[in-house]
Amino acid sequence: MITRKNIDWYLSEPTRLLLKKPFTRGGKFQSCKTYIGDVTLNQKTTAQLSDLTLQEVSQDLYLREYDPSLHNIKYNNSIPKIAVRVGDTDIVIDELVLTVSLQKNIHAAHVLHLTANPISFTLCNIEKNDTISKKFQNFKLEWNMRNMEQIKYELISKQKKVGDAGVLFKFDPIKKKGTVKVYSYDDGYSVIPNYNEYGEEISRSLFYKIDDLTEVIDTFDDKYLYRSIRSKEGEPTNNGWVTERILHGFSRNPLVYHRGKVAWEYSQSIIEIIELLTNIHAVTLKRFGTWGLVLKGEMNEDSFKRDNGTLVINLPADEGSSYKTEAKTLEFPEPESMIAYLEYLLEQVSIASSVSFITPKDITNTGSGGNGIALSMRNDIALATQSVADWSDSINEITYLFQEMLGLEEDQTNAYTDLKIKAKLNIWSMETNNTKITNLAMESKWISRQTLIEESPSSAPDELDRVEKEKKQEEEEDAIKQAEKAERISKNNNTEIIETPNKTTYSSNV
Repeated sequence: MITRKNIDWYLSEPTRLLLKKPFTRGGKFQSCKTYIGDVTLNQKTTAQLSDLTLQEVSQDLYLREYDPSLHNIKYNNSIPKIAVRVGDTDIVIDELVLTVSLQKNIHAAHVLHLTANPISFTLCNIEKNDTISKKFQNFKLEWNMRNMEQIKYELISKQKKVGDAGVLFKFDPIKKKGTVKVYSYDDGYSVIPNYNEYGEEISRSLFYKIDDLTEVIDTFDDKYLYRSIRSKEGEPTNNGWVTERILHGFSRNPLVYHRGKVAWEYSQSIIEIIELLTNIHAVTLKRFGTWGLVLKGEMNEDSFKRDNGTLVINLPADEGSSYKTEAKTLEFPEPESMIAYLEYLLEQVSIASSVSFITPKDITNTGSGGNGIALSMRNDIALATQSVADWSDSINEITYLFQEMLGLEEDQTNAYTDLKIKAKLNIWSMETNNTKITNLAMESKWISRQTLIEESPSSAPDELDRVEKEKKQEEEEDAIKQAEKAERISKNNNTEIIETPNKTTYSSNV
């Protein structure tokens, strides 16, 4: 018998709401199912279910990978240690472990491509009138005034950092005010989608702690907020959980959830190798990379001062030598092969993460120009284009809930939801505003003026309304001039008086 996993099934034991699909990286597989076999063109085989066993990774690991001060390399004991001994005394060399911040740079690049440009809104209503147009303009004004672009940025940034994040819309019926906030793991919250027995989403939950003694699960469906609270000091009913049901006021789930890979997911193993080799390289340079001094003969160690970066070799004097002491310096070879291999690994990180690491040294007067840089970023743009599709549902959910929130504030639930608005992320590229304006001017022959205005990088949210007002004002001024001209002609017996700085001309209109 299949268990019916509806909202009541979850609320009967609220810990079920905390069941969440794990984040994974790597794993094991059954060799009997990972094969390549021969089949005929019309042959049928029995369908199978996967036996692939994946290795779970916690979101704490993502936080460690993002923060260079928490990288595994700081706890790696395979980095060689070098001891310096002078006479009978051991000199302790302070250890300095190098970490790289490639995860941060990859994360910043992914977020830049998806958030630098504002969201593009398209009004898809078939029938449009002045009322619809004004509401659409007001929607865009409110979107900017409520700083919803920052909400978009926070959601994408958090998801690319810890794997998932949520946006919660709330409405206070007493204050008649709506609020929007992003929740994510690194802020002390866990967002969990809840599914029925068919894998269909029926609710979304937000798990957090008020203090060390109290846990809270806020579960949202299309109508209610179910708040489950468990306190260690409370009565042990329903395994300690007490649940209340509250109308949240929206027509759909007000908690938007998005999940995906962290930005550096496919390049993490290469980054760890880079950190390991970089530290081995650093240890080698610290011990052998500066210069060495070879002394033959007797050396007074008490009178000789040294630092940890200098190699000193004391050899006994050759027998029969006429010189009692002798000194010379050693120059060590440059570690060119190590540097070349590190540069190769950095290229592999760039490919795996779809991020072009372009530095000032890569831009020369005779080398890479704008087109060269644009071509080098084709992987960046390809991933960003794919991500726009991945984020489409979430961005449109946020847009609709924002429309509904504006309506609730005006005591008219459908005040803005009659607007059929399509929202889309605009990926960022190296294209300048001047280039975009030039392209729009070239396209002006076959696209509408409204599209030109909406796509212009300098347009205000109500730019179309401003243009219409200016046009109307110009028409009114022109009508006034024409009326004044007609009046002058009438007063002068159908003869128009044209005054110039040097003379007066009479023009007959008969």
